[in-house]
Amino acid sequence: MTRKNLFRKVMAAAVTGAMVLSLCACSGGAKDEGAGADAADTAEESGQEDAGENAAADESSGEAEGGDGAAPAVELEDTTINIRVMNEFRNLDKVLAKYEEMTADDPVMSKIHPEFTFVAGGDYKDKLSMALVAQEDYDLMFCGGWHGLSTFIQQGNFADLTSYFNNDAFPGLKGAFSENFVNAMTSYVLMEDGSYKTGIFGINLATSYEDSRGFMYREDLRKKYDCDPITDEESLFEFVKTVAENEPDMIGVSLWNFFRMDSPWYSAKHDNVYTQDNVNVLGDQTWVYVGLSEDNKTVLNAVVAGDSEEEFAKMPEGYQYDFITEYTKERTKWNPYLSPTRGSTDAVEKDAAITYCALTEYEAKVKDALANNPDAEFGYYVIEDAQRNQEPGAVVCDMATNNWLVVPEWSEKVDAVMYFLDWMFGSQEAHDLFQYGIEGEDWEAIGEDGYKQLDLPEEEQYVMPGYSFTWNPAYIRNSEFVMNDAELKKRFDYIYDEATYQLSPLSGFTFNTANVETQVANVSALSNELQLTLSMYDADEAAEKINTWHEEASKVGLEEIRAELIAQLQAFLDAKNAG
Repeated sequence: MTRKNLFRKVMAAAVTGAMVLSLCACSGGAKDEGAGADAADTAEESGQEDAGENAAADESSGEAEGGDGAAPAVELEDTTINIRVMNEFRNLDKVLAKYEEMTADDPVMSKIHPEFTFVAGGDYKDKLSMALVAQEDYDLMFCGGWHGLSTFIQQGNFADLTSYFNNDAFPGLKGAFSENFVNAMTSYVLMEDGSYKTGIFGINLATSYEDSRGFMYREDLRKKYDCDPITDEESLFEFVKTVAENEPDMIGVSLWNFFRMDSPWYSAKHDNVYTQDNVNVLGDQTWVYVGLSEDNKTVLNAVVAGDSEEEFAKMPEGYQYDFITEYTKERTKWNPYLSPTRGSTDAVEKDAAITYCALTEYEAKVKDALANNPDAEFGYYVIEDAQRNQEPGAVVCDMATNNWLVVPEWSEKVDAVMYFLDWMFGSQEAHDLFQYGIEGEDWEAIGEDGYKQLDLPEEEQYVMPGYSFTWNPAYIRNSEFVMNDAELKKRFDYIYDEATYQLSPLSGFTFNTANVETQVANVSALSNELQLTLSMYDADEAAEKINTWHEEASKVGLEEIRAELIAQLQAFLDAKNAG
């Protein structure tokens, strides 16, 4: 066993049983949209290499790491790397043949031969768990945040890939994964002795670090009724009201969850108040908001709807009142225009003036709508003000999605895997080969950053579920649909621009429920009885429901959860700032 292999084995044993503070998602693009949890349930939508392995280790201690030193010569035997992705790929053989052709003269890459299998999303979590328990022969696998990434890291299942990033020996990875992106992928592992260990135990797959959320709206109806251009929430609301009053066979708004609408989800982060997926410990009906000091190093408090004035008084200025209940009541103004059957799984909803969708879902939703109503016209409205105005740095988030690639800890082919990924993420040509297929045969470029799928019989089309293998912010191509709409193209350019984002100080945190497991289960059960995200109550009833929930939650452990969350967040920030 090589020195590094032995080190990996020892560290894996040390990590097992420890708590991991790991970034599992920010979605964004969305955690609730796109290729996250929804993709899991669909068929369309997660010894011989010692010289190379030591090259990465040696680079990390020599000139090449973060410097300009030349990488040492790498020697590999012919190596097959076994890769498993989530959901079906099709016609991959021709792409693999093209890869072999492109790398034939490369002394390293010509020795690396990828082989692929896939598992359907609905079966993936169980199959992944079985593969980890049995230590099946895979060298690179997809793992969704919702599959239990943090727990698997805690158990020591995945190799630490830190030495391969920001390393001149792997220029493809260095170019495709910015410093912020690498920081976002870094996990903080709390060891049993109270110390922390950091590591990169997964490679995040993303196009944008966060998806814009908004509504597709009927532009043809806006013109028909001479409504003002939709530029803010007031004009959006008036448009909805007008359509509802004049189109008896339509509803005003189609949505299945209010998500961040009319809440300070984004804006509050600029005031040191954070709510995000990794502090959402009680469920989507009762979000927790965490207040930090001006320098983001001290936790001031963590509040929920219905808390006392004393609790809110500890929060940063501007949030020292129950703003959570306030916005929950405020958005009940939309109730008259929502579907009366919302929340029902078997109801057929009427057409709507506006329909909730993430920006990356807009194209598919428009195409579906046009199939039923070819004469309709559509526009897109972004909910959050700063994003709608395309302000730099508007989105403070974890800068990572739910989608990850992981290398099993027991794989003896880590170097080969990372050299392959370095090649795939090393150029637009290499990336596009696996993302879109063979140029000129499967697709053609539109300008510098667009593409068009060629019209092929379905059985001949190349398909790769990019969210479970190829996505990367450095290699973006917009569809023909987006390229043909200048305003829409600007929206996509904005979410693909790293300058749009700031890394949240809570990036990397994961709440360990071990000390309050019963309390979390009890309070979450009460939360899940509410229907606030569907706005099923009027304003007064919403406030009453929140107060009742808070009273009952306080009896079964809410304060214990708050104290534990604050303590863990503070320990996390202390460790992060100490490093």
